[in-house]
Amino acid sequence: RDYCDQDLDDGLNKMVEEFLGKLVVFQERLKARDPVKAKSKRRVSSGLREVMRSIRIKDAKVIIVAPNIEPAPSEGSLDDKVEEIIAGAKAAAVPVVYALSRSRLGKALGKSMRMSAAVVHNVDGTHETYKEILELGAKLRESFAERKKEERIAALRSGAA
Repeated sequence: RDYCDQDLDDGLNKMVEEFLGKLVVFQERLKARDPVKAKSKRRVSSGLREVMRSIRIKDAKVIIVAPNIEPAPSEGSLDDKVEEIIAGAKAAAVPVVYALSRSRLGKALGKSMRMSAAVVHNVDGTHETYKEILELGAKLRESFAERKKEERIAALRSGAA
């Protein structure tokens, strides 16, 4: 998809799935112990509206976006919201990682529906995995940029020939 500026990787998908799974377990454990505190100290939220809200209030550590969101070219559509989220995250210096499919993202969050995006608020207890995900995401973004640059050069050469 156009909005995705990183190569996709099965290793990253597995890491993100485990990472989100652990965060959900921690969140559910706190919810069982103290529902009021759990509401105010969320670790992960899902959905485009929640992700955008977290960016606005500067409560996002990392944003996970599914790379297989269907194109919707109409005004104010899903595409526009995803672009707004990515632009807002970049402006707020929040890392964006493209991983999992919409259905796998929903399953990783313990939901029975497909999710387009999720935001992580708190990485306590999963900090090492969080750092690994950011490092791998950065490497995949670099390889994507390099590949795109080579494709542009090849296109210019074939156009000049």
